[in-house]
Amino acid sequence: MEVTLSKVDRDLLTLSLYGKHYAAAKRNRLYVATSATAGIALIVSATGGGHPTLWNPLGSGRLLSVKKLALAYVSGNNAPGSLAWNLTENAGAQVATAGAILTATKVAVVSALAGGPVDSKAIWSPTTNTFTAAPAYYRPTNLSLFTGVSATAVAPFPLHEDYDGDLLVEEGTALSLVSQQTTTTSLFRVMVLFEEIDK
Repeated sequence: MEVTLSKVDRDLLTLSLYGKHYAAAKRNRLYVATSATAGIALIVSATGGGHPTLWNPLGSGRLLSVKKLALAYVSGNNAPGSLAWNLTENAGAQVATAGAILTATKVAVVSALAGGPVDSKAIWSPTTNTFTAAPAYYRPTNLSLFTGVSATAVAPFPLHEDYDGDLLVEEGTALSLVSQQTTTTSLFRVMVLFEEIDK
C-alpha cells in the first residue's frame, strides 16, 4: 500500500532524518562566518577595535537568523566575565564617512553546504571595525569566561550557544560580539552560523 505524505509530514520527516538546519543548508541559505585561524581578542564595546560583526545591509531583502555562536580558545590569559551581543542600528548599506559604521574589514562567508555556492547578502567583519558610536548593549549570551592563564591545565569546556529563531537581524542593523570586561591576552576563533531568509 502506497502512503502519500502531506508537505507538513514530509518536512517533519526531513527534519527528523537530517536535522533542523538541513533544508536551509541544502537551499544554500545557511552560512558560516569565521574569524582568523590564529584567533582574535574579544573586547569591550568601543568605537574602534575588533568586534566580530554580522551586518545585514539595508536593501538586502533578507532577514538574518543567527543559529549558533561558537568560540574555540587559542591562547593567552582569560579574565572572568561574560560575552554579549551589541547592536548598531541605522547602519545603512555600506561603510560611509558620516555613517554609523565608518570602516569594516570584510571577510567572505562560506556555505554550510561545503563546496556549495554562496549567495549571501550579509557583511561579516570579524577583525577591525570603527563605529561613530560604540555598539549598544542588546542582550547577553550564555557564555562566560573564567580566570585562567594559558599554562594552566583545565578540562575542555564548550563555548557555544544555539538560537532557534530568537536572534534575527533586520536590514540596516549590525550585530557585534563584545566582552563585558577586558579579556587580557586571550585569543579565540569565533564562528557564527546564520541563515538568510527572504522577506
